[in-house]
Amino acid sequence: MAIVRWNPWNDLFDLHSQMDQLFSTFQGDAARATNGGSEFINLPVDIRQTDSEFVIEASVPGFTPEQVEVTFEDGTLTIKGQRSSETEEKKGEYVRRERRHASVYRQVGLPAEVRADAISASFDNGVLRITVPRAQKAQPKRIPVTAGSNGTPQVIEHQKS
Repeated sequence: MAIVRWNPWNDLFDLHSQMDQLFSTFQGDAARATNGGSEFINLPVDIRQTDSEFVIEASVPGFTPEQVEVTFEDGTLTIKGQRSSETEEKKGEYVRRERRHASVYRQVGLPAEVRADAISASFDNGVLRITVPRAQKAQPKRIPVTAGSNGTPQVIEHQKS
């Protein structure tokens, strides 16, 4: 009989994996049931920052630029998308139909120091790319101090007592 080293964590990792699988299956079914047969897609994003901008990339395969909406309000970037299944009739009967309505939604918090008026978005091969320029930091400025209410220097003499 061979001696096998037992790792007590293996059972926990197996349980964790099984729970993940169970919840991902349940989550997909629940989303389809509550959306009237439509599918809610988790929208993965990548966020990079440089000295001058933030770049957010999101995978939205199967969507067109017209089906995606990007908004920015109070430091939060919101990405929404809605895709409908094709309505044209095709000859034949479906044996299996998995492509249906789908929705995506994601909010990303960004620092308030961005130029909201200069945010741009582009769409290429199912990837949405949003560029958010950073606002320029306020530069230190020396402010001259003057005496007197009208801004002209005044000479103050000390009296001897």
